[in-house]
Amino acid sequence: MKLGEISEKSFIEGVLAKYLAGKPALSHLEFPDDASDFIPLAPRTVVSVDASSIASVKLPWRSMGDAAWSIASGAVSDHVAKASRPAYAFVSMGLAPDMSVEEAESILEGLNQAFTHYGVKWLGGDTNRSGDPWISVTIVGFTTAKKPPSRRGAREGDILVVTGRYGAMGYAVARGFEEAARQTWVVENTRRPLVDLRVGTVIALNYKSVHASMDVSDGLGYTLLEVARSSNVGLKIRRPPLLYKEVYEVCDGKLECIYELALNGGEEYGVVMAVDKDGLKKVLEDLDSYDVEYEVVGEVSSGGGLIVEGLASTRIYRWDQFAGYVKYI
Repeated sequence: MKLGEISEKSFIEGVLAKYLAGKPALSHLEFPDDASDFIPLAPRTVVSVDASSIASVKLPWRSMGDAAWSIASGAVSDHVAKASRPAYAFVSMGLAPDMSVEEAESILEGLNQAFTHYGVKWLGGDTNRSGDPWISVTIVGFTTAKKPPSRRGAREGDILVVTGRYGAMGYAVARGFEEAARQTWVVENTRRPLVDLRVGTVIALNYKSVHASMDVSDGLGYTLLEVARSSNVGLKIRRPPLLYKEVYEVCDGKLECIYELALNGGEEYGVVMAVDKDGLKKVLEDLDSYDVEYEVVGEVSSGGGLIVEGLASTRIYRWDQFAGYVKYI
C-alpha cells in the first residue's frame, strides 16, 4: 500500500505513533498534542536542527533505515561537540505519496533504532508531502558546562585533538561509490555511523580548557579549516588522526594518499577540539578513562589556513547539500 492511499492521520496514528517514547517524567503534554513540555535536566539547554534529503545520504549499500540512522546520528553529533547530552527528539519528514507504507516504516525503524541507541526520547514532530523525501531532526539536550565551546574560540598555542577514526568515507569519496561498495571495510564502517556520547561528557568536564570544538560531519579537512577560519588562526597538522588499518594498506605508506583519505569524507562524527596546553593533560586523561578513540594531531598557529607537515599542498573537499562534494581549497 502507498502513502497516497491512506490519510496522514492514519499513518501517524497507525504507524508512526508506536515509535514515540511517550511523555518525559513530570511532563503534562504528550502525543497527540502539538507541543511537548519537560523539566530541564541540567542548567543549560542546547537545541539543534539537522535536516537532509534521504537521497543525499543513501549510499548504495545503505537501506532506507540505514539512511535514517545516519541522519539521526548527525543530529546527535552536533550536541556531543557542544558538551551536550541529547535527550529529546522531534522529527519532521517529507515523504512521497507513492512511497510504500513498508518503506516509510523502515525509515521510522531506522530513526527509532538510532534514538534508542543514543538514549534519546522521540517525542513527536510533523509529517509532510514531498517528491524528494527528507528528514529534519530537532534535538533538545542539556549540559552542565557554563560555556559550551563554539567553533570560534581556538587560540594560538592550543593543541588539536581529534576523536574518532577516519578513512572509510574518504575512500568512498576518492575512489567512487562503485569501487567502495566492493570494500567490506568501507561498507561496514559507513553503513551506520556511530557517535561517541562520551566525548560530550569529557568536553563538559573540561569546558574551560576546550577553547573550540566542532563535530566532523562534512569531512575532517573542512572541519579543521572551518575552526581555523572562524577563529582567525592557522592550524599545523603534524600527524594523521586515527585511521582504519586498511588505509595504510591501500596507500602503501604514501603520505599524500593517507591524508587524502583522512581529510576528505564525511559522517565520521568525531570531534575536533582546540585545547589549552595547561588543560591538555586532564583532557587526555579523561578521554582515556572513558576509552575514547583520539589522536593529538597538531597545534593552532598564527596566520591562517591549514599546513600539513610533509605535504607541499593539500586538497580539501566538503559535502554541500546543494552541490554535492565540492573542492574547498
